[in-house]
Amino acid sequence: MQFAPTDLRDVVSDVVESAERELANGRRFVVEVPEEPLDASADRDKVRQVLANLVDNAVKFSPQGGTVTIAARRTNDVVQVRVVDEGSGVPQSEQERIFRKFYRAESTTPAPGGTGLGLFIARGLASAMGGRVWVDSDIGRGGCFVFELPVGVTEPTESRV
Repeated sequence: MQFAPTDLRDVVSDVVESAERELANGRRFVVEVPEEPLDASADRDKVRQVLANLVDNAVKFSPQGGTVTIAARRTNDVVQVRVVDEGSGVPQSEQERIFRKFYRAESTTPAPGGTGLGLFIARGLASAMGGRVWVDSDIGRGGCFVFELPVGVTEPTESRV
């Protein structure tokens, strides 16, 4: 891991731009980020991988013409990113299992194949950066995947006289 203050607004923009080109397939993306920087202490490439996994899943499990919303904000000592889809949701009984290696949840939405590794990897990377990933969902309400990372601390630079 290469830790550095990483503005999550930039990572969100990069991932959404890529998803619009490669994944959209009739889905619309809504981005909600503040104007001020959202610096997390993180490895930019790993944050991008976490967010790309969450956005990819949101697209897979959203209906044609649905909306995927990516919202980022700072709360206390963390920077939080939410990826919300309009799919069928994740049953309470599946919410911890979906983060297991090779686990694939049952879905009423036909989704293209996968290995069952995306959420496992996303959670492991977030954890390695001192953060966490979880899902907040109910059947029929869509999925809301959240990840948070510690706020980045920019070290003061020495001034030379």
